[in-house]
Amino acid sequence: MGTVLQAYRFVLGPSEAQVAALASHCGAARFAFNGGLARVTAVLDQRGAERLRPR
Repeated sequence: MGTVLQAYRFVLGPSEAQVAALASHCGAARFAFNGGLARVTAVLDQRGAERLRPR
């Protein structure tokens, strides 16, 4: 017997204040993601440079 998956859909109707809060949270999440991505990219670039450097 398999697992039964069930989903529900809800329509969101946020108020103007909630729309502003959602936009703020999305902006903060994007800022944090981009900061983390920049750090990971910098580390990977550094590792690549160290690998290519002659000893």
